Amino acid sequence: MLKKTAIHQLSDLTSALMGKGTLVAPVREDAGFNFREISDAKQVDLNFHNTIISPKSVFFPQTEDFIRYRTGRPLQEAETVEPEGKPLILFGVRPCDVKSFEIMDIHFSCTGAVDPYWQARREAATLIGYAFDVAAPAEPEEFYQTLGIGAADPEGSDIFMVRRGDDLILKSITGKGEALLAGIEGLAGASADDGKFFDDTVAAGRNFKTRFTCVDAKAITKKLEDLFHNTDFWEKASNACLSCGVCTFACPTCYCFDICDETLFGRGTRRRVWDACMFTDFTLEASGHNPRTKVYQRLRQKIGHKYSYHVRKYGVISCVGCGRCTRHCPVGIDIFSIVEEAMKA
Repeated sequence: MLKKTAIHQLSDLTSALMGKGTLVAPVREDAGFNFREISDAKQVDLNFHNTIISPKSVFFPQTEDFIRYRTGRPLQEAETVEPEGKPLILFGVRPCDVKSFEIMDIHFSCTGAVDPYWQARREAATLIGYAFDVAAPAEPEEFYQTLGIGAADPEGSDIFMVRRGDDLILKSITGKGEALLAGIEGLAGASADDGKFFDDTVAAGRNFKTRFTCVDAKAITKKLEDLFHNTDFWEKASNACLSCGVCTFACPTCYCFDICDETLFGRGTRRRVWDACMFTDFTLEASGHNPRTKVYQRLRQKIGHKYSYHVRKYGVISCVGCGRCTRHCPVGIDIFSIVEEAMKA
């Protein structure tokens, strides 16, 4: 199904979507754009390149309660926080971020130990993807095309949007997307010419150039394994790193977490919180031993996991080339430049 709407009528579309479920979409903030739950249809702004932080927190919140309890001897009260599966529409997601959900699914939905919180949100969500502008150059930090992700790749979306001048062309990709699109009043029918423009944009997105050449995942995997004990290489690569962890928190495919209990005045909460392999205490054991006390060991682990161990175990690189890690790194460490240097070493 192919529909279209004028950009100046975007609030009519987003208002209709708000009637179908919780709408999460890009919103302009002081520092840039981020995905937020929408309370006013006019908040949604599609004049962005990509958001500061990835939308993974929609399905994997930075903090999430599992159990609430009241302390005492014996334990007097405990309540499990059940997973929520309320209808949700995630609107305006770039193709690289859509791909990140498929990678995260490997760990939360597809490996036997299903995470009910992630799964409930994913199953209840409808993804509306949004093509990059294939007529404009990629941002200097981006390399999604290097990893085989097109700038206008509809795969993984339920509905995919392409901008054509002052119009938005919307195409249903899945049955879920078609059902949603069919239920939105006020959309115009798209012409055959609109359909051709949509297809041409998708094709142009596959040929879209980012700054690196396409990679051979198996070759990278082998090379990083060979370099594991090359301390000089990793010390040089990590020399400027502050271990602040911003790269992992901004990343759409980092999924490490900790579970902690917090109590106050006789009441407590067991919650999951994001963690990061770049933090000094990430691998600190109860015995006091820490196998990764040095920065180079932690950076080696992070890059090795994304480009080697993950490929070896699951057959896919755990990175989508969005460039957020480099863009937000306070000292400008470029993860894929390190991979390229590794291939030359």
